[in-house]
Amino acid sequence: MLDWPDGFGESIGERAELLTALDDYRRGRTSPPLLRKWHCGLPAAAVSGDRTAAANRGGGHRDDNGGGPVAAVELDGAMTFVISSEAVDRHGDIVAASGWQLDEYRQNPVLLWAHDYTRPVIGRAQAVWQEPGILLARLEFAPTDFAREVAALYRRGYQQGVSVGFKPLRYAERRHESTGALLGIHFLEQELLEVSAVPVPANRQALRRETRPETRPRVSPGLPPGVSPGLAEMLAEVRAGLKLRPEQDC
Repeated sequence: MLDWPDGFGESIGERAELLTALDDYRRGRTSPPLLRKWHCGLPAAAVSGDRTAAANRGGGHRDDNGGGPVAAVELDGAMTFVISSEAVDRHGDIVAASGWQLDEYRQNPVLLWAHDYTRPVIGRAQAVWQEPGILLARLEFAPTDFAREVAALYRRGYQQGVSVGFKPLRYAERRHESTGALLGIHFLEQELLEVSAVPVPANRQALRRETRPETRPRVSPGLPPGVSPGLAEMLAEVRAGLKLRPEQDC
């Protein structure tokens, strides 16, 4: 795994290692490197010897008072996340939203903890889809103790971020127009391998999208004439917030 610029865990050697791995792939010498978009303070492209595994086995999450593990919560519904966007991330990179290859991921839509490939999954993606400039996923947490703890952190607002693990297939270097200095990498086409729950994502926009998706009002399929689905959903949310019956006028 390789992490890099903007004071986000990168050294010159780590960036050079990434560029070398990408160049070797471009020349057909190796397969594409595995990249994981988050900050862990560790180099991020070496797939073997991942030291995050040891750190993650140090025990369950604890509450903010230093007490015992966070109490488990019922997994009553999935949550929607922006898992990637075209914003310049903390590594100085851009990942094109239109370049995602999703077919293989949909066959094995795993949700991991902190890109740790050595431990069981903590959930799965019910759906993953593209919208202009962003990639989204509806994530469902597994009925295990640790997954419930992580879900509780999201539902209570202690944690918001997620991160993607992917293999780059096409890319271009981002350079300063005047000086030619390397700013980062523009990933143009990439295969999604996994999504991870992480404390600090590299992409500042890779966050939970909804505050309480499990209570989101559902719109009746029979809409009044002239009322768009978007307006009907908005009215449904207003009624839910005001605790009005559907037949009452807002």
